Amino acid sequence: MNPLAAIGGIVGFGVAGLDPFGALVVVPALATGARRRVVLLFFGTAWLTTVLTGIALGESVQHVVAWLRNLLSVPDPVRLTVQLVTAIGLGLWAAHRWAHRNDARPEKTKKSMLAGPTGMSLMGVFWGVSALTDPSFYGVATIGASMPSLLAGAAVFSGWFLISQAPLCLVVLTLAAGKDSRPVQRAVALARRTARPASYVMTALLATASLFLVASAAAYLATGTYWPA
Repeated sequence: MNPLAAIGGIVGFGVAGLDPFGALVVVPALATGARRRVVLLFFGTAWLTTVLTGIALGESVQHVVAWLRNLLSVPDPVRLTVQLVTAIGLGLWAAHRWAHRNDARPEKTKKSMLAGPTGMSLMGVFWGVSALTDPSFYGVATIGASMPSLLAGAAVFSGWFLISQAPLCLVVLTLAAGKDSRPVQRAVALARRTARPASYVMTALLATASLFLVASAAAYLATGTYWPA
């Protein structure tokens, strides 16, 4: 592939896959007491896992896409069961969160296990593998598969990661000024102030997802077609 075309593709797919949620994992972790090296561990683990996932995908990208398509095309009775079970699970989770909404004040929450080295490392691995859910990742995988060496392929996926995770990269670069720097402290203060509203929004999203799945299942039982069609 022409180098300029490859670079253009990496930038384009990176922008298409722009993801702010990596930063939204790190900032609340800082607010609950995560150390700077733990945040860097998350960043490095997510980066490495993304690259390794992309390399493993390699030339089999078309086969993986076909496999995912077949996996999602499950028989109707199975899909109906999965939707109802998922709806019940999400509904119970939302109900539990709502029932315990006043158990603790967010600004006084103790340091979370997820803010430790093990938790953030596992989160980083999950974050890297979750690239498989991003359509732009498959686009950049086709570029990586055309590279002449593993090192070049790793550079392709690294470029995509750094662009798509630009908000996370910005937080990590800001941490270079120190955890007690003004930008970091402002971000942490914002995370603490918005912890309660964010918790309510998450509960509402879980409840909405549960109701959507129930409505889709009900539409199938009534008309034979899932909603939305």
